Amino acid sequence: MKFLLIMTICSSIYQTCMPPREVLPMYDTYIDCMISGYEKSLYLIKELGPMVEASRSTIHFQCKQMIGV
Repeated sequence: MKFLLIMTICSSIYQTCMPPREVLPMYDTYIDCMISGYEKSLYLIKELGPMVEASRSTIHFQCKQMIGV
């Protein structure tokens, strides 16, 4: 069983979200996927910098269980 990290960046001001993005590679455990989701979210916040402030961006993620993978 594998877990796929899916991330979405949204704007609180404009009430819109970018399309969800699948992040590879897949993870062997749910906890590894969750840790990666938080780490990648922090990285994106730092990289986007002023855009986060201007649009009040939020980052959402989920770890989707992939059956048969």
